Amino acid sequence: MEKPKKVAIIGLDCALTHLIDRHIEEGYLPTFKKLFESGTVAENGLAPYPTVTPPNWATIATGAWAGTHGVTDFHLPKPGSPLINRNIEQAFNSEKVQAEYLWDVLDRMGKKCVVLNYPGSWPSHMKNGVVAGGKSLTISETRDGFFGLFSKMGLCHAQLVTTGVYPKAIQGRFVPAEGWRNAPIQSDEPLEMSFDLNFPDTDGKPAPTTWHLLVDASEDEGYDRVTLSPSKDYTAAFCTLAAGQWSPRIQTTVQMEDGSETEVFFRCKLIELSDDAEDFRLLIGDLVATSGWTDPPEAALSVHSEEGAFVYSCGLPGLSMGWFDLETYVEINDLYALYMADAVRSLLSHQDWDLFAMHFHPTDYVYHTLMTAMEPRTNPDPEKQAQAWTAHRRIYEAADRMLASILETVGQDTLVVLVSDHGATADGPVFNPYEALIPAGLCQIQEKNGLAMDDPGQGRGGAIARKVEIALMEPDLSQSQALPQRAIYVYVNLKGRDPGGIVEPEDYPEVQRRIIDALYAYVEPTTGQRPVSLALAKQDARILGLYGDRVGDVVYALYPEFGAQHGQMLPACTYGVGSLKALLAFTGPGIKKNLRLERNAWLTDLVPTVCYLMDWPLPEHTEGAVLYQIFEDPDFKRHEIEDLKQNLTRLESRLN
Repeated sequence: MEKPKKVAIIGLDCALTHLIDRHIEEGYLPTFKKLFESGTVAENGLAPYPTVTPPNWATIATGAWAGTHGVTDFHLPKPGSPLINRNIEQAFNSEKVQAEYLWDVLDRMGKKCVVLNYPGSWPSHMKNGVVAGGKSLTISETRDGFFGLFSKMGLCHAQLVTTGVYPKAIQGRFVPAEGWRNAPIQSDEPLEMSFDLNFPDTDGKPAPTTWHLLVDASEDEGYDRVTLSPSKDYTAAFCTLAAGQWSPRIQTTVQMEDGSETEVFFRCKLIELSDDAEDFRLLIGDLVATSGWTDPPEAALSVHSEEGAFVYSCGLPGLSMGWFDLETYVEINDLYALYMADAVRSLLSHQDWDLFAMHFHPTDYVYHTLMTAMEPRTNPDPEKQAQAWTAHRRIYEAADRMLASILETVGQDTLVVLVSDHGATADGPVFNPYEALIPAGLCQIQEKNGLAMDDPGQGRGGAIARKVEIALMEPDLSQSQALPQRAIYVYVNLKGRDPGGIVEPEDYPEVQRRIIDALYAYVEPTTGQRPVSLALAKQDARILGLYGDRVGDVVYALYPEFGAQHGQMLPACTYGVGSLKALLAFTGPGIKKNLRLERNAWLTDLVPTVCYLMDWPLPEHTEGAVLYQIFEDPDFKRHEIEDLKQNLTRLESRLN
């Protein structure tokens, strides 16, 4: 059996196999079609629980369950702190992962590994390999250690400059232009605006920075173009744009408080410019540092994309705040895919490599943005459904083009694995565990932080905002036996273990059962249904791969029509057009063609299957199984041994 020489693991966050199939059947996604038909696709790809990003990408790269690698949710509790949500932090750090990564094993063998934008891969422990990004979901972004969903960007997140009123925007007004040099002004009354950059969520300390806008008219029908410049010298301008136009790649430096300079790149789009310049919106994309996010540092010098760009969360915040429309959101994701394709080509073309692993996040954000609009049960408007499905398809088309570029880069002698960390379903009523625990006498909320118990609906700002709102509710430790924490856990407030604990150790099992009973008994008021599908004591949650000191005393899961896309729903759940099943597909030398694998294929199985095929050693903590059924010859190891025995026999006979 022919075997591959290299391995490329391409992670598409939250990608859904059955929706990819749908777009293939519609005549789109030729690269996905080629990969699926030339290899094996798991019909029952199953992610570990919870179905959320940091733990499952750790599982994909280690082959270990969450209880073993220790990343047991999107956040982890801060050791020694009271067990409330104010004392948790996002888990994007390789030091928090207690299991061995595949690339670390190969690095010790002297093999070369390249890891791009893989959550939790930073800091790198490799001596020979390259890690780019890994502190968050996009390069030059960091989330580790922060509460909630907060992140910082090196240098800063995107900004909107506008004459209107938009959340978190830079608001200004145009005045008659004065003092511009070298500007080819055509109108009699050019306008200008000077504004100070906000540097939102910056990972650094920039000095105050002022940029300038010049509005002019190329014809007599009103203002129709805007120039962005760091000074009032037109020759220094970054770009001149018409409405709806994106700038080319802009590379510049930003002065820092300490006198140093940070080199950044970005692209911007003129979203709106009315004839009278009264209505104006300019999106300035994330100012992304050109270095500081690779190990070794010099690897960043090889990464370049002339057309691609980043915008934080692929534009989801800007879309939700009304900065721009769905069309711009789709364009942002296209630019992101372009950048990632160019980054892969840059990194892999400059060195030999044995293993390449990457992560691509737009296929997750699209479900946070559109899944509820795509689902007929939550959106009865056919026109809005169609708009959502079109945007969904176009974002997958961008991923398809990215994959085509990557396949050309990695070559035909490579085993290519497509994998996602979980799936998604549409929003439903958000489960508030306090509404189950407080009536059962297990918990009390501090008055200053309490939320109205008669507001069972979505709350303010949608499902994710409602979940954050619930997370900020603070229990009274002196009066609470049960403490909800993170997405799926309830802790017993145990005396002698937890700061402020009040439950005696001998009462621990009884309180566990009371928590479980309360969770099962709770009925969500707006639907009249029980949202909790499963509740287990910690000692029983081992069947879900959850154990150890980073797991709560009770683990619970929800039915898929509750919650917010993913995280709290079990791995095999389906609801409407959504599913929590993960994408898992293999193609390349030695892999069966056009096979739909029916057996359960867990994400824990990826590493052992790859290692078995490639004759690589297993990471120390790998717990998954080999997917023998995907090989052209499932008994190829036995045949290799038989061939070796025959060769040895022939050699011995000659020696004798």
